[in-house]
Amino acid sequence: MTAFDYQIVRKASRKTASIIVKANNEVEVRAPVRMPKALIDQFVQNKLQWINRKRLFNSEHRSLFVPATFSHGDPFELLGSTYTLQLQQGKRSVQLMDDELHVSHPDPQPENIRRQLTRWYRLQAELHFAERCSCFAAKLGKQPAFVGTKAYKSRWGSCHIDGRIYFNWRLIMAPGWVIDYVVVHELCHLVHHNHSRDFWLLVATLFPDFKAANNWLKCHGLRLDL
Repeated sequence: MTAFDYQIVRKASRKTASIIVKANNEVEVRAPVRMPKALIDQFVQNKLQWINRKRLFNSEHRSLFVPATFSHGDPFELLGSTYTLQLQQGKRSVQLMDDELHVSHPDPQPENIRRQLTRWYRLQAELHFAERCSCFAAKLGKQPAFVGTKAYKSRWGSCHIDGRIYFNWRLIMAPGWVIDYVVVHELCHLVHHNHSRDFWLLVATLFPDFKAANNWLKCHGLRLDL
């Protein structure tokens, strides 16, 4: 018996089971359609030590995260650089000036600023991800059918079987080289729809430092949020 509940997601395309510990410490088991519940329970028991370590890691890093108050002077990240929030009352606008993030709103209350910044961040993400996808897709020789953003809770990107690629818009807060890794990762799924050895060899060809980028996300990913 485990000290936590977990969700089972069955997929016909899966041949083996895997476990995902989300940032909020929810546990998800992805399993083949015909895998018996008893075998899934045993699989979770066998991975219990790893799951507990992962959940502890998440809890410790979450305690270090200080949520934004959307007040004058708050720090905000964009492409790995830190900008200080400067608020003004006036027509809606968002501008970067040196190391400052200038936000103007008719009623600059925290919730209004949060919504305005979220829209602005998503726009920056869409523009940047599209540009980086175009760059690496040319090297790969494969073009995605579509590039967009979503508000994922537990992933940085996804590549659909029809060639559509989506990225977590919050990733725009990470350093550029980390973003490039996620872009390469998803583009390589246009060639290999799995995480096989051939997939990782292709990733390494386009982005040799992929392990460092992956580790950066594991250590700092929880703070990429508004």
